Amino acid sequence: MQDTGIIILAAGSSSRLGTAKQLLDYQHKPLVKHAVEQALASDPACVIVVVGANAEAVAGTLVDHDVKICYNDDWSTGMASSIRKGMETLLNDHPLLTRCIFSVCDQPFLKAHHFTQLFESQLESHKGIIASAYADTLGVPVLFRNTYFPLLQQLQGDQGAKKIITAYPDDVVAIAFADGAVDIDEPADLKYLMQEMVSVSEANAIIKKHSHFVRTGIKTLSESLGYTVAEQIISKYDIPGFRQSSMDGYALKFEDRNNRLEIVGEMRAGKQSDVTLLSGQAMRVFTGAPIPTAADTVVMQERVYREGDWITVADEQLTLGMHVREKGSEAAKGVWALAQGTVLTPAALGFLAGIGCEKLLIFEPPKVAIIVTGDELQELGQPLSFGQVYDSNSIQLRAALQKAGIETVQVFHAADDPAALEKILGQALLASDLVLLVGGVSVGDYDFVVQSALAQSVRPHFHKVKQKPGKPLFFGTKDETVVFGLPGNPSSALTCFYLYVLPAIDRMMQRPDSVCYSKAVTTVDYPKNSGLTHFIKAHSMEGKVLPLHAQESYRLQSYAQANCLLVIPEESTGIVAGEEVQVIVLP
Repeated sequence: MQDTGIIILAAGSSSRLGTAKQLLDYQHKPLVKHAVEQALASDPACVIVVVGANAEAVAGTLVDHDVKICYNDDWSTGMASSIRKGMETLLNDHPLLTRCIFSVCDQPFLKAHHFTQLFESQLESHKGIIASAYADTLGVPVLFRNTYFPLLQQLQGDQGAKKIITAYPDDVVAIAFADGAVDIDEPADLKYLMQEMVSVSEANAIIKKHSHFVRTGIKTLSESLGYTVAEQIISKYDIPGFRQSSMDGYALKFEDRNNRLEIVGEMRAGKQSDVTLLSGQAMRVFTGAPIPTAADTVVMQERVYREGDWITVADEQLTLGMHVREKGSEAAKGVWALAQGTVLTPAALGFLAGIGCEKLLIFEPPKVAIIVTGDELQELGQPLSFGQVYDSNSIQLRAALQKAGIETVQVFHAADDPAALEKILGQALLASDLVLLVGGVSVGDYDFVVQSALAQSVRPHFHKVKQKPGKPLFFGTKDETVVFGLPGNPSSALTCFYLYVLPAIDRMMQRPDSVCYSKAVTTVDYPKNSGLTHFIKAHSMEGKVLPLHAQESYRLQSYAQANCLLVIPEESTGIVAGEEVQVIVLP
């Protein structure tokens, strides 16, 4: 599109939406990035992006794109200031351009060919304004000939390009763009945008991309089991700090092995004083005891003949240095002893204690909040009224978190009241690194939970996954805090926890995956329709796996008997007895 520039207006604060629309994910990329890529694909002379609110974050998404970032310090005065700023930049950089297209960043269905249509229509019609037509109105993207550039530079306040479009109807051509009616101004617009389901692999990739929380802290050895070391451990001492016997036996000089040797004493573990061994002498030593000076070998007590205070070596396999632990052989002073990223097992803790390490820097677990929603939920110990059920989700999720090493867990109960939920969520977001919203995320409940999240400036990334159970799974972030919206059905909630929440926790704590994958042979047929990945509660033993009864998403009895989830891929139409399948071993 020769002689044509594109200006993308992306400076607003999205006050009605409650979160920066420019950064909302659409098809796994920010909306502003989507708009820029479509503009660039139409091959204009230049693309200028006007930013204002959230300027650094918006500009940061475009660092790898050939665009000019234009900062509008007066963005809060209205759209006109962004139009003027964009025109000023355009004319300074490209004074000979004859056409300019204004576009926005919140029309998710805008494609490059629509920019091309505007350009070609202007060439054919010779009109000065080519506007997009949708929802009984004319709007952006809109192309202006340079005859209108002065008017664009005179707009004030909240006046947009539509003022000029309506003022010159005879010089306007309308290009149909029905999908232009879908823009993101209010939470309801976002609801429409988020109807697309993501695959299981896409969901995992998105969560991995946006789970950035990592925090470190100091713990004593007794508090550190299961955590991951956040620093390289350097030994402060030589361990052992002296030459040490690894056997009960006799210390001697190797060159004296063929001689009859006099026993001149004994060394026990913990002995403080040193002794020098002379030629023709041996010293009785015990496991862990120091080796006398000048001794270089220990012979096992079973490999000698002893007569009173004399021994004769009867070990033809004896070699120089045998059964002697050299000073610093376990850990040398000032040298690397344990690598960052090591998971602290009992053996690792024992090793660290052995080298004198009392405290260490570890990757801390996230602080977690569970918010369980639903008027029908009753606490344990209280009688059930008609229509009520006991809250099992907070119990099972808290237990799963504790098993994952998470001790700091706050549990909130929210009634089916958006205002109450929004308040609780706000508190949880301030105090937590990970928030689990449970219930109220299915299609019928969308406006209740997700809109409360949006009102608290949670940035949504997806809301549906191509899986069963757990299709209505919400994932979003606010700053470094990760938010999951889990289904209210207990079986679905627990499955989503194992598939998505637990791996996110593992990454936050910099440890290996808690969920393991394996193979087994199914013992029965299990048909299904293609389109969703199925996770079947099952029991695996000796290489065979049996799907259990009661697969409904509300039933936990079969889950209590399961030790794995049988995975049937999205594209599959089922499995048959004798087929090798993938299973997820439950932690």
